[in-house]
Amino acid sequence: MLKPISVALMVATLMLSQPLGAAASALSISNWQASGSQMWRITFPGYATGLPDSQKANSGTSELHYPQSGNYATINYEEQLSPKHKLSVEAGVLGTITPATGSDSDWDYSKSQDLWYYGVFQTKGSSTFINIDVRLPSSPNTEFFYGYGYSNSHYLMTDGYYSIMDYAGTTTSLPNLNSAYSIVYQGLHAGFTGTKQLAPKLALVGSIRYSPLMLVQGHGWWNLRNLDFEHLGSGQMLDGKIGLRYSVAGHRDNALTLGYRYQQYSLYTGSENTSSSITWTNATKVQQGWYMGGDFTF
Repeated sequence: MLKPISVALMVATLMLSQPLGAAASALSISNWQASGSQMWRITFPGYATGLPDSQKANSGTSELHYPQSGNYATINYEEQLSPKHKLSVEAGVLGTITPATGSDSDWDYSKSQDLWYYGVFQTKGSSTFINIDVRLPSSPNTEFFYGYGYSNSHYLMTDGYYSIMDYAGTTTSLPNLNSAYSIVYQGLHAGFTGTKQLAPKLALVGSIRYSPLMLVQGHGWWNLRNLDFEHLGSGQMLDGKIGLRYSVAGHRDNALTLGYRYQQYSLYTGSENTSSSITWTNATKVQQGWYMGGDFTF
């Protein structure tokens, strides 16, 4: 499994290649078989009686986990704006997240270190992302780019049950569960792309994109509790790709690419609008997997 540092090191080795092409427009269409998950966590005061507020503070924790796997249809369009500037627009759509089992965990450390509540549910949903960049050549075989990225994931929770409530083991179904949670990461980023020619028709290609500061927004609706809440915080993003590009015989500017992609979005810190004593302490989405597609120029 490729880690972010592995992607960064491989992209850094892409050098001494032939110059990048000067086609006016280019289009890439691919399928990314991504697997991963989104989780988030809040902390809040515990509920044990007789304790001073200083001991109750941040002693309660809630953590939600959503599996997020499926096939993204991705499309990337590039337009040559000038000899040294390109406009690039990439969009990825996961229309239906593969149904899987998510979880809801709660602790009240002012009472016990054990789980106070644990429930599971069926997760469905969708996800999209978009990157808009300006690209500039930084060497004969690499490009520097900067731009804006946006990621939106929506989860629907149904068919749930809980097995722990108030530290007591039980099995209680939640047939009316129909709750939802959405999370958006957006902000400015920068990165590099690179190409290393391995053979006349075969090249190693890669890119890495990073944002040190993103706006992170979450919105939840818990139907069984009639609870509508919002999260707001700051975070970061890392997106890396590595692949092999094979030029189609007789079509120098058309190619097939097989590679691996890794995306990670994470939260620094945040808050919840229902109470000033609640802190949004974690939100991490990781997706990774193989992609395959075609590149066309015209």
